[in-house]
Amino acid sequence: GRLAAGEGDLILRLCKGGYREHIWDHAAGAVIVEEAGGCITDQNGKPLDFSLGKDLSEGVRGIIASSGGDLHPAALEALHSLD
Repeated sequence: GRLAAGEGDLILRLCKGGYREHIWDHAAGAVIVEEAGGCITDQNGKPLDFSLGKDLSEGVRGIIASSGGDLHPAALEALHSLD
């Protein structure tokens, strides 16, 4: 809500090993952020796939939501530089 309302620029959620993200934690927020012009992806820059059942894919270790523009690719690049 805060990101879509323009009260923030970036949200980064990183998971600890073995945790699987549930779709209900992100589905509504993803729609709101995208409708407000923002961007939301997994840690690899791939769109979130809500068609896999109650959990996102096993490869999703983090979620990045941004207000859009150049910030999202920059956040992905910074995150990958930590690997």
